[in-house]
Amino acid sequence: MARDPLSSWGYEMILKEWANVKLSDGLWRNALTTAGDFKAPKFTVCQVLCERLETLNYIMDAVECFCEFTSELVQGTDSVREKWIIDFKSRCRVKLEGLGDLAMSSRQHDEAISRYSAALSLNLTDPQTLLIKRSKARANMGMWQDALNDANEVITFDPASPSGYERKHAALRGAGYHGDATVTFETMLAKMLQSSSPEIRERSRRYINPAQTEAMIRRAIEDVIRVSPSVLINTDSGHLLNKSGQASSFESQPIFHELVSSMTTDIDRDRIEHEVAQYFRYAMFSHKWKDNEPLFEDIIHIVVYDLEESLTHKKLKMFCKVVRDAGLHWAWSDTCCINQADPSVLQEALVSMFQWYQLSAMTFVLLCDISSPSQCGDLVRSIWNTRAWTFQEYHASKVVRFYNKDWTLYRNINIPNHKESPEIISEMEEATGVSARALMALQPDFEDIRQKLRLASTRQTTKIEDAAYSLLGIFNLALPVVYGEGESALGRLLSQLLTGSGDTSILAWTGKSGSFNSCLPAKIAVFSQWPTSHIPQAISTAEMEIITSRLRASLGNHLLVTTLYDRLNELRVPLFAGKRMILPCIVFKLGPLSASRSKSERVFRAQTGALGIVEIKTEEDLSRLDLLYLVHPWIDFLLNRQPVGSVIETIAEENKDDQSSKLHSFAHSPDITSAVPQTRRTRLVSRFGLPFGGRTATRPQNTGSLRPPSTLAQTDKQIRALQVIARLRQPFGALLLTPSVGHVSAYKRVAAESLITVQVQEITPTILDKLIDDVRVLDVL
Repeated sequence: MARDPLSSWGYEMILKEWANVKLSDGLWRNALTTAGDFKAPKFTVCQVLCERLETLNYIMDAVECFCEFTSELVQGTDSVREKWIIDFKSRCRVKLEGLGDLAMSSRQHDEAISRYSAALSLNLTDPQTLLIKRSKARANMGMWQDALNDANEVITFDPASPSGYERKHAALRGAGYHGDATVTFETMLAKMLQSSSPEIRERSRRYINPAQTEAMIRRAIEDVIRVSPSVLINTDSGHLLNKSGQASSFESQPIFHELVSSMTTDIDRDRIEHEVAQYFRYAMFSHKWKDNEPLFEDIIHIVVYDLEESLTHKKLKMFCKVVRDAGLHWAWSDTCCINQADPSVLQEALVSMFQWYQLSAMTFVLLCDISSPSQCGDLVRSIWNTRAWTFQEYHASKVVRFYNKDWTLYRNINIPNHKESPEIISEMEEATGVSARALMALQPDFEDIRQKLRLASTRQTTKIEDAAYSLLGIFNLALPVVYGEGESALGRLLSQLLTGSGDTSILAWTGKSGSFNSCLPAKIAVFSQWPTSHIPQAISTAEMEIITSRLRASLGNHLLVTTLYDRLNELRVPLFAGKRMILPCIVFKLGPLSASRSKSERVFRAQTGALGIVEIKTEEDLSRLDLLYLVHPWIDFLLNRQPVGSVIETIAEENKDDQSSKLHSFAHSPDITSAVPQTRRTRLVSRFGLPFGGRTATRPQNTGSLRPPSTLAQTDKQIRALQVIARLRQPFGALLLTPSVGHVSAYKRVAAESLITVQVQEITPTILDKLIDDVRVLDVL
């Protein structure tokens, strides 16, 4: 039988020529409409069209044309045609994958998806690599579900492949399914470790196990909540949670799972600490307590927002809602966040409260007696400004917002921090009598003791002990909390302040003595008096030069002058040993008394050798006392030194035998074996650094410049000694002491209702010799 010349090779040549003409614009469908004129098999037509499109680099069209005829191509194919199909698909895959990779490198992700999808439409037997690449491109486009579908297909084709789980992890993370993402990531690591490929097993070392990230997060949580209140209200749920509950709550948050799932190759410690700190930001409540406040035992098992309606319940619920609206998850109220039935919890709260306010994100102040619309001056007159605890709450807080009793902003001042409001600053200055700058300069330490006591002196408390306990934070003190001890709480506080700082201005007051020690007051209100009337006034440099020149001429025996200086300088600093005060001072014995009466007061007069005639006004009947002494306790000011107070450190004990010999050289010195034997010179070098009026927060680094006066040249010592004499002649407020009945060598202060102001009348060698003898260390009960 004769062969049709157009049946095979002839058709193909004609089709190729036809294709060259018809496919010049790449529109293969238009060309296909005229292909019917040829009596060639569809496979041949398709083959010619696909190859021509491929040759013209219309790869996408070539694949589309190929897929259009897929059913015809696979039916009845022989080995030759099958080989062509395999080769064609392979060539197109390589070209399309390359084009997709090029698009990915150029961040043209949509084009890359198109190229990878075209390659995948060829029904490849090994599509995993293309699926992985398309999943990544889709993830870059935010097409998380499509990216997830591709990853799942990879896993279906090859369940042992770590790459499929890697892409699934990325897609789940992007979609916000962080918990599932972490599980997938753990599976990926397991697959890597189980792989037979050394390269894949080695690659697993680049990744961080989620357990390591979780451990780092938990450590960050511990660090943050360690210094926050022990119990807080979760403003989202309304539950009262301890620190364990607070930590657990973070692990239920999306951010916890997001942090774990996002840190695959490195742990970002800074981000973890930032996110944890942001989540645990809390707000504090400052308010005046009312009757029937919800307490810890009322809230611990219920939701705050479900409390029955009452004024105090509404106050707590509104506080939590306002905090929640401010974007904070945690709130603290002293009414319900302290288990007052547990002494250890109460102790921790009262000691730590200043720090809690200081570290809070914000403090919300409710002025329960101020109605809307509030007016200028309402804050000054508010009962909130009369309470003891609110003083430290306001002072410690960095950010404060004031609200009227209906929870509208005070005076409609809508700024983030009311402590920066000129209106609020002005009112707080008026309320406290202290400038805003001075108020902000106060730190929780032993500086500015009298300023802090004065600010607290006008504040009121429901419990007597709170006059002291409310100041623990502002002095950075930790005292045992003993409700029921009464005014002894104030005594314990002041004794610690005196011992820790050496600041004798604590003794500068008039009024009634407390039960703790006779040199300490019964009530904090006495500190509304300024101590300047007690303590000798500073002398200007010019005036000091004139006075010392005269003294140098009038006092021929300079040995007495330097001896007095040395005796004062070697005194120990004042301190407390239990309830006993060890008081270094200069003692002036009073002569016989004469009495008279002025209105309701008794007025006593007495003669002293150095002070002349002294007048004392007191309710006490001094005539019944055998011996009376006026003492000058302001030794630091005589020496022109001031305790800096912020560095509290233990000083090694000096030789006790030497101390004993020095002590017994003073006539009538009391037994003070209960005290820690530290000399004034030793303590001053470590604690006192600047002339009176100077301020420092830390001990000078070079203490060598603070040499003990005994190492000074004799002329320098004489100058300093003469300056002490000059200051000694300044008027000062004296303390009145009498021997304590039943206690050998111990004294008690006789409190006077008015200041006992005295002055050394003149300095002669005889008086100077007597003053040296009367430098004492007294044991005062």
